[in-house]
Amino acid sequence: MYPNYAATLNGKHTYTDYGLYVTNNDPVEPPEVKAEYIEVPGRNGQIDLTEALTGYTVYNNRQIVLELGGRKRSQDWPGFMGNFLNELHGQSVTVIFDNDPSYYYVGRATVESDYEKGNEIARFTLTINAEPYKYSNQSTTEPWLWDPFSFVDGVIRYYNQIQVDGTAQIQVLGSEMPVIPIFTASAAMQVQFNGQTYDLAAGNNKIYDIVLMDQAYTLTFTGTGTVSINYKVGRL
Repeated sequence: MYPNYAATLNGKHTYTDYGLYVTNNDPVEPPEVKAEYIEVPGRNGQIDLTEALTGYTVYNNRQIVLELGGRKRSQDWPGFMGNFLNELHGQSVTVIFDNDPSYYYVGRATVESDYEKGNEIARFTLTINAEPYKYSNQSTTEPWLWDPFSFVDGVIRYYNQIQVDGTAQIQVLGSEMPVIPIFTASAAMQVQFNGQTYDLAAGNNKIYDIVLMDQAYTLTFTGTGTVSINYKVGRL
C-alpha cells in the first residue's frame, strides 16, 4: 500500500522517515454535511435550510484514519513509539498524501490505543480530526515547493502590493471552497465587489459580505496606496 497511500506528516514521510506502511485503503473520509431541515405540519416533506444562513453548503470536520505498521528490532519499538507520540500525538498536523501531492490537509492527530507488537512487527492507528477542505500547495503567482517550516497560516493565494492611485482593478480566482479574503491596505480606501462598495481601513480587513466561490471576480479599488489580498484555496 506504500506507493499509493503513504503520507507526509508535518514534513516527515510515513515510510522514508518513520519506516511505516499505511496498510488501509482510502484513509480519508468525506466530511459530513451540516444539513438543517424543519418539519412543517400539513406539508409534504421537509423544508431544507442547509444553505439559508450562508448561501452555500458547510461541512463538519472529516476523519483521516491511518492504519500504520512496520518492522523494527523488538528493542527499538518502545523508543520509536515514545518519539512518535511526542512528535504527533495531540498535535496539529499537515498531511500530504503521495498520491495527491498538490493538496494538504490540516487537523489534530491522535495516536489510538490499539498498539499491538509481536516480536518485530507492530501496528497502530493514527487518527486525524481534519478540516473539511484540503488546501492547495500551489501559489497563484508562481509555483513553489511546499516547506513546512516557511508555510504561514495556510494562506496560498496572495496578490501582493497592488498599487492604487485613483482606481485599480484586479481579477481574482476563487475555488470550490468558499472563502472570505483578507485585504491589507496601506491607507483607507474602498473596494467594489459584485456591484457593492465597501470601506477598507488601513491594515487588515475581513469583509464578511465578500465571499469568493468557484469563479473569477473583478475587484475595483478606489483611493491612494497599496493593497494585498490573501486567502486559502481548497476543495473537498
